[in-house]
Amino acid sequence: MEKKILEIYVHIPFCERKCHYCDFLSFPANDDTINLYIKNLLSEIKEKSKFLTDYIVASIYIGGGTPSSIDFIHIGNIISTIYKFFNVSEACEITIEANPHSSIYDKLKSYYEFGINRISFGVQSANDNELQILNRLHNFNDFLLCFDNCIHIGFKNINVDIMKGIPLQTIDSYKNTLKKILKLNPKHLSIYDLIVEENTLFFNLKKENKLILPSEEEMEKIDNLTLELISYYNYKQYEISNYCKNGFICLHNLGYWSDIEYIGFGLNAASYLKNVRYKNISDLNTYLSMDFKILNSTNKNSYFDEINYLTKYELINEYFFLGMRKVNGISETEFFNKFNDTFLNFYSEKIKKYLDRKLIIHQNNRYLFSKRGMQISNQILSDLLL
Repeated sequence: MEKKILEIYVHIPFCERKCHYCDFLSFPANDDTINLYIKNLLSEIKEKSKFLTDYIVASIYIGGGTPSSIDFIHIGNIISTIYKFFNVSEACEITIEANPHSSIYDKLKSYYEFGINRISFGVQSANDNELQILNRLHNFNDFLLCFDNCIHIGFKNINVDIMKGIPLQTIDSYKNTLKKILKLNPKHLSIYDLIVEENTLFFNLKKENKLILPSEEEMEKIDNLTLELISYYNYKQYEISNYCKNGFICLHNLGYWSDIEYIGFGLNAASYLKNVRYKNISDLNTYLSMDFKILNSTNKNSYFDEINYLTKYELINEYFFLGMRKVNGISETEFFNKFNDTFLNFYSEKIKKYLDRKLIIHQNNRYLFSKRGMQISNQILSDLLL
């Protein structure tokens, strides 16, 4: 029997301090707490692997928080435990998120020796004043040193996260960031709009009208500038916010948008298995007190904050919403094979106005966004959901 593809996400919730825009589950912790967390995390990986013997792991992603803020030995133990208890593909993509502030040379070299083959740096901006506004710990020179170290160590696949829509950001300051990053020639770029989330300092400032953000007109110019420079430097856009050199699409991200199953380990980590979505416990003390050794089919529900058995309409919505994020959109044939129904049976009326306005294109048996449609995709997708 052919094994199914699985992706693994590992959540390291620890960071030195909170960024002003961050609503992820992350916080500072002492060494004792970190050690106990990793001990339980390794137990969770081992015990849950027993339910996943019919899968082969195509990607591993260690995120946070700030994974690079903890002792590199912990990262090595996570990788070796996954390899011990899972069937890992020889071509597995293994990514770790890293903050330039905490990514010293010895850590980066150890990651490489552990088999990590992809580094993702949360740079956000090349302008130090904008980094201070975001409450980032690093400056741009810290990143340049890390990038140079990674190249020297042997990393071939480096991603850089960039943020647009930062408070007080201008078209010129964004252009400065993007050009400086592009000239380094990283193999992958993730360029995100700032989203002001609840439970963040930025959200509170926005409520008080104290958060000065670029206007919609400025953001449109920034978006157009992005596409212009990305094309000039020979990057390919393959998703709303992601760009790469040939051969360096992020397999882990692509899996999320392509209906690949995944398992999340650690505090508040999400999983998607057999048309069910799970979210791990989000309370640290509860997680640290868990005994994963007694995990079985009858008591496993107590290890999650949420379990959602997806209906057919929910599955269709997710398939459409995530699939349309990709530049090549979704295939009518793949839709029919998955749901035993036609795409137009669900979306014909809603999608017509966007086809007429050429915001969505129908070609070669696929539906995809036009260039302009991609720029306002969030608005269109929210309207099209069933």
